[in-house]
Amino acid sequence: MSGPRFGYSVALVALLTASVVHAQTIVAPPTIILTNYDRVPVGQREGLEAGAYVARTDDAAATWFNPAGLGKSENSALNASANAYDRTSINLAGLGASTGRSNISTIATLFGFVIGGDVLRSNRWRLGFSVTQPIGWQPSNLNLTIPLDSGRERVAYSTAVSLSVTRPELGVAFTPGGVSRGKLRFGGRMGFAVTSLSQAVGLSDRLTTTDSAVSALQGFLGGGSAWSLLFTGGVQWDATPHLSVGARLVAPSIALFGSSQLAYQNSIYGVGEYRDLVFRDSSGSFEYRQPFELTAGAALKQHDHELEFDLHYYAAISPYDLYASTVPGTLTTQVPGGPTTVTQVPFAPTMNSARAIVNVAVGGNYQVSRGFRLHAGVSTDQSPVDVDSLSVFRKVNLSHITAGLSLTGVKGLSGSVGFAYSFGSNTRNTIGLPEGGQGTATKLTVKTLNVMFAFSFAFGASGGTPPSSGR
Repeated sequence: MSGPRFGYSVALVALLTASVVHAQTIVAPPTIILTNYDRVPVGQREGLEAGAYVARTDDAAATWFNPAGLGKSENSALNASANAYDRTSINLAGLGASTGRSNISTIATLFGFVIGGDVLRSNRWRLGFSVTQPIGWQPSNLNLTIPLDSGRERVAYSTAVSLSVTRPELGVAFTPGGVSRGKLRFGGRMGFAVTSLSQAVGLSDRLTTTDSAVSALQGFLGGGSAWSLLFTGGVQWDATPHLSVGARLVAPSIALFGSSQLAYQNSIYGVGEYRDLVFRDSSGSFEYRQPFELTAGAALKQHDHELEFDLHYYAAISPYDLYASTVPGTLTTQVPGGPTTVTQVPFAPTMNSARAIVNVAVGGNYQVSRGFRLHAGVSTDQSPVDVDSLSVFRKVNLSHITAGLSLTGVKGLSGSVGFAYSFGSNTRNTIGLPEGGQGTATKLTVKTLNVMFAFSFAFGASGGTPPSSGR
């Protein structure tokens, strides 16, 4: 088969991942990683109400949701929550073929602790600590094989990716009027965002005829970890016995350090051409930025029910280097009857950016009996990916539905169980190789079902009342 025909075949591979070698540079391929900020439900009651809790949070989870809420916790308490069952199914379709897989995992979403008046001996100050995982994406590996040209050509694509952001943070709250009576509370927290990212992409295109065989192989391995510093401020105000408002502000992250390990190979073997590009760097740089955030909410509270409406604003992030390396790749080229040439090919910095988005969350609960409440919520989770076709991350806007129940036992012990369901899809326009391949589109469909459980314990509490601001 002629060279131009095979050049078009290789372009078909690129339709799934975009060009890896472009303009004589090495470029990291796009992934199926979602970077949505509110995809993972967090908290004992908060997760059951779609995270709409910035105006009402009042226990050990307040360090995360709004540090001002620590100022409502009279005694020391701890709170822990997890997604005991996280089933994420994804389907990738394009070029007339599709593949779908599901992955089941567990995610520890929150551990929080508040130091109350029983330890501090203060009616105005409270301290808190939390570890959360608000961003997590680890779907099952995908493998897609596409037969072309009556079976003479086979294009194969495989990928395995993961992304997690863990946030250990310390919080403090001050209630001028005292914890038991104060209507206005202020809080702050300081902590770290610890990001871990990995991606593996493999491609192959094999074409056979009666008198020739040509193959192309591409592979990319990328991984990085980064630490950044974060500062947060919060406020809550009980305007009336039945209306509370709250706000939380998170400053943009401050990069501390990060590193990456990168590897790439692109080989073409066939009639009239041999090309092999190899690149490895075990000490590249890596950075993952967190945006400026502003969350505001208002809650209506009655003795037997509550309802809160929150707006989450995430600012845009200007383009920056996600991956960067000063190590070049080595390209070896040989044609029949000609010399073998060896040249160096630089690694192009992998740029990342984010658009400004606004997510909406509405959640509430209803007291069925003493110590027993039903919870539910809905929310949007817009993708921060800016220009989809130019990003290494995938743009999928999600919608969330949550529901569950909480039960308060004796001596300050309470727990909850519930579920969350999220769904969304997006079609991405990809770019073919410079050799002349035509662009096409791939559609990614995502569905996630979470089964959540949590518990909290308030030291020194007599029990019997639910841990809710409407108690």
